[in-house]
Amino acid sequence: MRSFPDVPATVERLLAGGERERVGVVLLDAFGRRFLERHADHPFLRRLTVTEIATQFPPTTTAHVTTMHTGRPVGEHGLYEWNIYEPALDAVVIPILHAGSAGGALPIDPATFIDGPTLYERLDVPSTVLHPSSFSPSTYDGVFTVGSRLRPYATFRDGVDGLFDALERGGYAYLYWDRIDLMGHLHGPASPEFDAAAIAALDALEAGLREVPGALLLVTADHGQVAVDPARVDYLDELWPPLTGLLAQRPAGSSRDVFLHTQPGAASDVVAGLSERVDADVRLVADMVADGLFGDVGPRLRERLADVCVLPAAGRTAWLRRYAGKPQSFLGHHGGLHRDEVDTWVGALDYS
Repeated sequence: MRSFPDVPATVERLLAGGERERVGVVLLDAFGRRFLERHADHPFLRRLTVTEIATQFPPTTTAHVTTMHTGRPVGEHGLYEWNIYEPALDAVVIPILHAGSAGGALPIDPATFIDGPTLYERLDVPSTVLHPSSFSPSTYDGVFTVGSRLRPYATFRDGVDGLFDALERGGYAYLYWDRIDLMGHLHGPASPEFDAAAIAALDALEAGLREVPGALLLVTADHGQVAVDPARVDYLDELWPPLTGLLAQRPAGSSRDVFLHTQPGAASDVVAGLSERVDADVRLVADMVADGLFGDVGPRLRERLADVCVLPAAGRTAWLRRYAGKPQSFLGHHGGLHRDEVDTWVGALDYS
């Protein structure tokens, strides 16, 4: 495996080809390679055979959990960030919440966001999806977990137990945990709270571990995080007031990767105007596509991508004051091209 989409591709190849009857995947949100190395002496991690892999760009939860549920890379499924442009509404929305970026539920069928069957529908084996009950079941779950048995759980140890129960029955089991990412956002990736959340998750995996003959367990992370300073937010429309009149939509992406949909013919002017005023890498999205940063871009992603991308420098974030809503408060974030955001890993525990 070389990159994150290889994880569900490997699951599908092993189960569809009959090489395995039991495969499990654990996704620890935000526990990227830097944090794997920080906790490398943990007993659970010492059990794993680890391979370094790359995330997709952007390194976001929406992009990667959608890849896990569909088995398709972000260039194909098209849900690349928290905020994205939805052509069916001609508006920027939050697909994972089925909500508008400006608020309110979306007046479209949730199935608008998926094109083709889920991974679980393609697998000819029973599939179980285990999500935290703090957000599951959700509208997103109702579309992207079709073909599986959705099992919300109260504590991560409950989720681990559910994972091994499912593996003992046979088939595929997928367990997602969000608390490490949450603690990083709230307290920063170097904080005691972040490390405590990571250790608690690894402890639960070690305590709940069962030997299931013939099973393959894969453990991975969708991305990492970098520390950011809420006092170092670049409000693009304040730094360059003409920007507002050159935009066609609210900003998409998030504050580590701001995607700007511009008026026709204005993209190069926006790149030039912001590059002179902002401590960030400001690029034409067309150039990023040509450079292969998004992988192979299909129609679903192409119709949603913006024209300009702003990638703030290390420690910084960016947004537009007009659309900020509330003060920036995150102490950790992801979405950019810093190595701590994009370097990840997959570990294997093989009971064959």
